[in-house]
Amino acid sequence: MIKKLNILIVAFILFLSTGLSAQNSSAGVEPPRLSALSALLVDYDTGRILYGKNQDKRIPPASMTKVMTLLLCYDAIAAGELSKDQIVTIDEKGSSFSRPPFSSLMLLEEGQEVSVLDLMKGLAISSGNDAAYAIAGLLGPDLRSFIDKMNERAWSLGMDSTVFVDPDGWSKFNMVTAEDFALLARAYISLYPEALEELHSQEFMVYPLPQNMPEGKTFRIEVPRKKRNTNLLLGRVDGVDGLKTGYIDESGFNFTGTAIRDGQRLISIIMGIRTDTYYQGLQLRAKESEMLLEYGFSNFSYHPFPEIQVDEVKAWYGDVPAVLPVPEYPAEMVLSREELERIESRIALADEVFAPLSAGTKLGSVEYYLDGVLLDTGEIVLAEDLNQGAWYSRLRDFFTLQWRALKEGMNRN
Repeated sequence: MIKKLNILIVAFILFLSTGLSAQNSSAGVEPPRLSALSALLVDYDTGRILYGKNQDKRIPPASMTKVMTLLLCYDAIAAGELSKDQIVTIDEKGSSFSRPPFSSLMLLEEGQEVSVLDLMKGLAISSGNDAAYAIAGLLGPDLRSFIDKMNERAWSLGMDSTVFVDPDGWSKFNMVTAEDFALLARAYISLYPEALEELHSQEFMVYPLPQNMPEGKTFRIEVPRKKRNTNLLLGRVDGVDGLKTGYIDESGFNFTGTAIRDGQRLISIIMGIRTDTYYQGLQLRAKESEMLLEYGFSNFSYHPFPEIQVDEVKAWYGDVPAVLPVPEYPAEMVLSREELERIESRIALADEVFAPLSAGTKLGSVEYYLDGVLLDTGEIVLAEDLNQGAWYSRLRDFFTLQWRALKEGMNRN
């Protein structure tokens, strides 16, 4: 079932992700100037790209990798292979003391007892590399198998330029593009929207707690530590409720952010920020993520496409001589106001119809274009039932059509 759902999601994402970059399609709107090597802003619902800068450049994602690890964890929970309240005993591989120096850590120790949900919080909030390996050992069942699952899941989402080599993003050999990561972020939020509330929007977590340390055992860290979320936009920028930061020397500072305002969700991706100091990098990636989100919310919103003019269609054998078709639904798209003025529609419509027909019957289609690029399509349908007319009007139409067919045959000969 999950595999079929994955295929549908990928098809949906790829179909809707053919929008224009705002840099090319909205000349009247000034996009932000970013120092990031690669950046992307997308509308969550449609996948339309609102801003792009080197979005196809492959860069190590660093700890943004952990979104894939979390996705696999949620997949396992959805499949009934895990439960959030399941207690896990940490082994040596999941211990913080097995991770390289200067790793970001949840502070797991061998012998601790931790729920699956708390491990997921440690991954999302504390960005714990130890939590990533604990989850990999739980789902793998070995590290190599888990990494294979990461790559298979990436390919299932259409992330063709992505490769993962570890569950935490520590290696410089993990590679992803901003475009690929947008696919991951959209699928993750779509499949498991609860992740934003129970994980990514939490501003801090406290660990370890007494219940994590069984009696009779000695641990090096026994005093609870308060770890703040590495997402500096939480509680500071309206609507921000995720998603994940990352840093390693080889990639620079990365940040995938998301926010929702008035029902519209945007996803911003910043990759490859370089600064003189670590503190400057933390601040700058947050600032540029905020700039992207504010740019999107300030300049793009859902607008109904311009109303189309549809001609009447001749009706044969009906109680009326012609019908007026209508669009099936009011088509809309995330657009700037300047783009809205440049929308063009192309209509394909049936020349004639024959009674009886039910309301909602498709009579044609409409395509909406922006600067020659197809944005959306919709159906044109019959607004009301077309009933049969009186016997004499049907007889009249019958002879009229027979005469027309005879004339057309004579003209061909």
